[in-house]
Amino acid sequence: MQYVQRRLHLSIRERRRSVARLPNRSSSPADGSPPCSVTPRGTVGIGRATLGLMAAHSTSPTPTVPDRVSVEAHIQRLRQVLDPALRSRTTETLLLGPPSDHGLQRVTTGRISAAEVRAPLALPGFDNSQMDGFALRCADVPEQEKPFMLPLAGVVPAGTAAPDLPVGECLAVMTGAPIPNGADVVIPVEKTAEGFAVLDSAAAGRKVSIHFTDSTGSDTQPGKFIRRAGSDVALGELILRPRDVLTAAKLALLASCGIAQVEVLQRVRTLVLATGQELRRPGEPLGEGQLYDANATLIRAVCEGFGHTVTTAVIASDAPAEFQSALDTLITQHQPQLIVTAGGISAGAYEVVRQALAERGVHFGSVAQQPGGPQGWGVLESETGPAALVALPGNPVSCAVSLETLVRPALHGLDPVCPPQRRIQVTAGEHLTSPLGVRQFRRVELKTQDDGATTTALTIGGPSSHLLGHLARAHALLELREDDTEVPVGAQREAILL
Repeated sequence: MQYVQRRLHLSIRERRRSVARLPNRSSSPADGSPPCSVTPRGTVGIGRATLGLMAAHSTSPTPTVPDRVSVEAHIQRLRQVLDPALRSRTTETLLLGPPSDHGLQRVTTGRISAAEVRAPLALPGFDNSQMDGFALRCADVPEQEKPFMLPLAGVVPAGTAAPDLPVGECLAVMTGAPIPNGADVVIPVEKTAEGFAVLDSAAAGRKVSIHFTDSTGSDTQPGKFIRRAGSDVALGELILRPRDVLTAAKLALLASCGIAQVEVLQRVRTLVLATGQELRRPGEPLGEGQLYDANATLIRAVCEGFGHTVTTAVIASDAPAEFQSALDTLITQHQPQLIVTAGGISAGAYEVVRQALAERGVHFGSVAQQPGGPQGWGVLESETGPAALVALPGNPVSCAVSLETLVRPALHGLDPVCPPQRRIQVTAGEHLTSPLGVRQFRRVELKTQDDGATTTALTIGGPSSHLLGHLARAHALLELREDDTEVPVGAQREAILL
């Protein structure tokens, strides 16, 4: 055994020495192709690298790779790099009404408030009627005589000033109308014999009386069916806190208080980068060995669902120097708080994201999940402020799973606009196996059983990370725990809805 171990160590040292003897390469392309440029479409175009790049990539600085960590541990370190970047956002003022001539735009739901707001008036602003009915004094109701009758003194529509209520009479009031001075109860119109049919006669100047036929003792208690001023919101009450998510109800509350504009945090600006000189945009012709980029479209759609403003670009080079130059140009142009890359973070020779950014403080390691094990994370400082960098694997399924299992929970913990995971209990519809020590996420379709209480999960395809068609058909990701080496039919597990 000791002999085998010595030979293994010697073999590793020999390989390292052979790599170190490979020649270096300058930062300019060997084939004379043009330097990187940002096109008007936002695509970064860079000349093709030659086979001689192999030596340069092999000698690039390799960061220390920590031991494989749990899903929860990686979520925590993502939060650590996301927090300073998200806190760097500035605020903007938006209108509750139509856009103004001063360039202010209308606020929408899902924005985050940036300042506290206190009610500038009470809600309701005055005592008003909760019902269509008749306002009267409880003291004018006979103690023994039921039903009873009171003369009608007039009508109080909504939006008019509150009149005085003559003693011994009643006034018709509409819902929301101010309570007449002196009235302390409203009896609904349904509890009268005439209803509002007598209002035309009253308007014509004829004396009419209202017969209250179905009222009970509780109907004539003081305050019945009267909305008191300030019973909903008191003057000066805190109605919006910093970091509250603006819902339709919160916007309606602000409007009901007469507030015309609100200060909110700017949306997270996210720059999505697909990497690799083999990538082409959909619609472009494909050359030999090339493929269409799916990751930029995937990440953009998910990040827009997070509530972000997203810009996408392709850095089509495997040269670290060119990648860094193109990335710096994009950061200056778009000033992102978050950068999400896809691909280029494994241990291969052309892992441009790892090779370019390891020397800039970005970390690379492995998470105990499948798919989506390789991950990168860090903060890039620039003149425009800190930008959190999240480097995802290049296989589309690994990328998609990482967004749901790692990025979404990390963001939701810092930014309430980002929706949380949607988890449900499901029943395994087949026998499953999973590697020990790894949390595996399997693509599944969900079937609700006839009892309506049981949801069965059936896998779609295998666990391979390139099966994008299977992901597109899936309803959820079935979570198999680290000790789930064997999962029998009927076992209860959690699934993350897609």
